[in-house]
Amino acid sequence: MTDVPEPGQSSDDLTRLIPTVIANEGADPEIVAIGERYWALAGFAPGYDTPLWCEKTNAIDTAGWGNPIHAVAAAGVRAVVPDHHCSQCDGPLSLTSRTAFQQLCNGEIPDCVDCNESVLLTARAVSDPKRKAKREAQREAAEAKAAAQQAREAVRTAWTQTQRSILTEEYALTHDSVVPQVPVKEMTAALALLRYAPSTAPISDVGAWLNPLHPKANETASMLGALVRCGLLKIHSSSPATAFVWEPASFDEALRAADGDPDSIEAPELTDQFYPSAARFYAPFGTSPGTGAEQLDEHLVATLNPAGMTAGQQDDLLALAEELLAEEAVRYFLNRLEVVNLPAVTDTHLARLRDAAYKVARNRPLGEIYNLVWRATRAAAEAAQKTPRAPRVHMSTHAVNQFEAHAQRAAAEPDWDIKPFEEIANLGPAAMTRALFYNVLDLHPIQTSVPDIQEALPPAAAGRQTGGGAVDGPADELSMLIRWAKKCPHSWEPADVTHALDALCVSAPGLEAEVEQRVVHRAARRLRHFYERLAPVVGDREAALAVLAATDLLFHPVYFDGENSSSGQYLLSRFTTSLLGLEEEADDGE
Repeated sequence: MTDVPEPGQSSDDLTRLIPTVIANEGADPEIVAIGERYWALAGFAPGYDTPLWCEKTNAIDTAGWGNPIHAVAAAGVRAVVPDHHCSQCDGPLSLTSRTAFQQLCNGEIPDCVDCNESVLLTARAVSDPKRKAKREAQREAAEAKAAAQQAREAVRTAWTQTQRSILTEEYALTHDSVVPQVPVKEMTAALALLRYAPSTAPISDVGAWLNPLHPKANETASMLGALVRCGLLKIHSSSPATAFVWEPASFDEALRAADGDPDSIEAPELTDQFYPSAARFYAPFGTSPGTGAEQLDEHLVATLNPAGMTAGQQDDLLALAEELLAEEAVRYFLNRLEVVNLPAVTDTHLARLRDAAYKVARNRPLGEIYNLVWRATRAAAEAAQKTPRAPRVHMSTHAVNQFEAHAQRAAAEPDWDIKPFEEIANLGPAAMTRALFYNVLDLHPIQTSVPDIQEALPPAAAGRQTGGGAVDGPADELSMLIRWAKKCPHSWEPADVTHALDALCVSAPGLEAEVEQRVVHRAARRLRHFYERLAPVVGDREAALAVLAATDLLFHPVYFDGENSSSGQYLLSRFTTSLLGLEEEADDGE
């Protein structure tokens, strides 16, 4: 007869209930190990009839053998309580689960495994040879998949390392001794980057600035690209690989092109395109990025001094001030629409908004324009509350209409007194606006109008003379070439451009670096393809002119004629030679 334990007995009395774990004959060793872990008893809680287990059941991995875990354990082992018998079959008491053991500790006699049909059926299903074979096949498939994934990750790592090696070689730090002559707008943008970037060694994450480089949303990337093209900045080799356009575009695309075979994947090839807002930059005018930034800052401060500017440069300065003030007004207008929960302005009305902003920016300071923006958007918000059924986009258009009327009056009536606003909280002026007004003009950007700037400018310095008057800086070769081509259509043929492209696809005279030659070859092929697609639509001559204009969009750094330049400028020089024969003229002397 089985001795029934009494509730509340001591831990020492309960130790006689500790089951003996016996492996089932023929059971898989992995299932046996699971069963042994399941029945591993650490002891009993002092003062309680509660067993303490070495592991919680949810911490024991059944390794794909199934569930519930007590049935998996029963398939591998029997937990037999010494000197106790089943209440039904009177055989040795083999426990079905931890719950059954707790019942035994509480003074109850549970059924054994052989008398519990559900546990037996589940245990037999776990031990079924067919199921085991299926599981082994699944395990092998999972291991093969894991191995393939590991191989892909290894190739991915090598692929990204190749990208980094290419960038390190392509954008190695260089030192330029001469700062190029560039327009006022580009110089102001460079000064803004140097003065307002958190770090200039290198300049990074420009697209993430709270107050942007330029007040117009998409102009920041354009300005960064222009600074690289003109040579004031260069791309830093630490730029993330995602800041560049690659062929193939990504590892996943390369893997798809290789039909999923990591061994056949194509190596990444760097194109001449990049995403300026994601790239990092440095000033190449010192022995290090830090000293280069200092020297460029000194040069820009001296060059942007209005007292040393020609009349044309001062006109550019005024035009830039007008642009920045107008775009700051548009930026505040769009922000105000968000504040009053009105939708964005449609593209059609955005053009009208900008026209109005530029009109009033020629005459009024930004603080007064802020007031007009606030009036217009407030009126639109009130109209939206009064007519809730009206489409809200119409209310945004109403705000544009209101601002347009205010701008017209402000421009036409100089005596109209408008109370100026102060700087808008959390919407301070963009970096270029601050640099122009604070660092170049020494004026307040909110309180100063374009006429105020014009009145404060010193007399212009003399520019170099070429027949018709003063010329500021180097001539715009691209504009001159296109104007000449339009005025003198009988002096050139479209075939001059296509022949030059064909030659540049295989040869790049004057470029020593193999990488730069490949860049030019690739650019020439793309321009040739561009011409072939465009010519049937607009004609050969217009397509050739479009190819010339497209060179301004190519700014991969190259070195030729003893100075740093861009791939677009190199191509333009070859086109100029082909169309005008400038090299032959130079040989004749002048």
